[in-house]
Amino acid sequence: MNANLAARFALSLAMVLAAVSMARATADGPDFFMVRGVAADDVLNIRAEPTAKSKKIGEIPPDGDGIRNLGCEGGLSIDAWLEANREEREASDRRRWCRIAYQSVEGWVAGRFLEESAHQVPASASEPLSWSLTALNGEPPAAQAFMRFADDGAVSGSTGCNQFRTLGTFHGGVLWIDGPIATTRMACPDAAVTNQEKTVLAALQGRIDISFDPFSEELILSNPQAGIVMRLVRLRN
Repeated sequence: MNANLAARFALSLAMVLAAVSMARATADGPDFFMVRGVAADDVLNIRAEPTAKSKKIGEIPPDGDGIRNLGCEGGLSIDAWLEANREEREASDRRRWCRIAYQSVEGWVAGRFLEESAHQVPASASEPLSWSLTALNGEPPAAQAFMRFADDGAVSGSTGCNQFRTLGTFHGGVLWIDGPIATTRMACPDAAVTNQEKTVLAALQGRIDISFDPFSEELILSNPQAGIVMRLVRLRN
């Protein structure tokens, strides 16, 4: 590859984040927020309760950053948001409230004025990004599986049975894997794990569409040709 896959992956995901930043379930989300969409001569009000009619207990400037996320509520899930029309998305956005801590104040702010802070510490450029499989075609995995996206273009991990490694390229929200996948050759413990391995390896071929929910921090890999959808969450070191 001519560029660092991890950096390109993160950059392309930033485009996805801009498109889905309003999608919100009740997941914990990022550790810190920053203010967005507030006029330079205005402030973001902090309320005692998650409603605009609640008592104002503080305020955040329009360039406020380092706002600790204590949990959000309301709004659509990422899947529902992607299926919703513009009016439904806007209505969902107005319903989302987030409990935050800013300086010495804890309270609630309207979620539509928040986005993930740009100052959160990213993974090292040389550190592979590791993700754990949480669902395969809507079902929980039969065995623990994970994937790593390394800066040299390598995609590696475990199917839940065998280790694997291949090479990929990332362009415009799509991961392309055209080469062979090298694997170890251990016998899987049962039919369910064997089937999981076959499905994971089939999913990692050809075009793989990628989306990301910054609040639940869930990575969604969808192979349209194979009809396989994998959901993963970031493994923390």
